[in-house]
Amino acid sequence: MPQQRQIPVAEKSVADKENMLLLKRHYQQWRGTPYVDGGMSTSGIDCSGYTVLAYRNLFGLSLPRTAGEQAESGREVARASLKSGDLVFFNTGRSKKHVGIYLADDQFIHASLSKGVTLSSLDDSYWQEKYWQARRLQAPPAQEKANGSTVATYRR
Repeated sequence: MPQQRQIPVAEKSVADKENMLLLKRHYQQWRGTPYVDGGMSTSGIDCSGYTVLAYRNLFGLSLPRTAGEQAESGREVARASLKSGDLVFFNTGRSKKHVGIYLADDQFIHASLSKGVTLSSLDDSYWQEKYWQARRLQAPPAQEKANGSTVATYRR
């Protein structure tokens, strides 16, 4: 297995800011799109459909289609260590999972049943109670950008 190079802290923060800007722009394009179970278009989208399209459109990468499958991707990270682009997961029902994309400052983007694509806070009592885990999807060295920064990418 090829070794990954260590990315200096300054480059990591540049990559994190770049991810945040990309995610904000993407959110503005999708904001308010209604929730439709199984949807993957601007006429309706579900939570995992949003993450699939965001990763495909922003990072050129494929994610599994369901929140449960996405929850097995990458590696788990502590909530205190979240970075822009990390996936955040919630247990919203007996066997129901919900997924969003962490933006910054405890905010995440997701497709909500009641509001469609929206921003919510991890500090909101509902999301605090339902919070399950977060996953970071790492970039292999070949995916690094020419300028030396790295964006979050899918790697199983």
